[in-house]
Amino acid sequence: MKKIILNIMATTGIALVVLSFIAIYYGGSLICIDTVFQVLGLNIVIYMGMHIFNHYEYRYSVLETGLKLIYILTLVLISGRIFGWYSNISGLVLVSMTVVVFGVCMCLDTLNLLEEVNSINTLIGRDKDV
Repeated sequence: MKKIILNIMATTGIALVVLSFIAIYYGGSLICIDTVFQVLGLNIVIYMGMHIFNHYEYRYSVLETGLKLIYILTLVLISGRIFGWYSNISGLVLVSMTVVVFGVCMCLDTLNLLEEVNSINTLIGRDKDV
């Protein structure tokens, strides 16, 4: 549970940083506080779905990644309609932001996985020495 909460907060932070860069690029000067909580709520829903996705085993990792990206994009686009994000940002920019955040999160997950593998290999190496 702790890891899920940490991932939700990290993803929310990454999304808000990307959103800030986009806002600066378009000449924006602030992000409404409502947006912070909307992004947090969206990330909670996304991670609930990811929890379900992770219970299934996929034969091809590309298929799994593609399905996750489609799921996330669908939720983001629906949230854009619900929260009125399209009045401030175009759908294409919203999709681009989502892909960037997804890519960064995938990289961070890969780094975390490599760290866990190294940790396990270290433990296995210690058992051989004993």
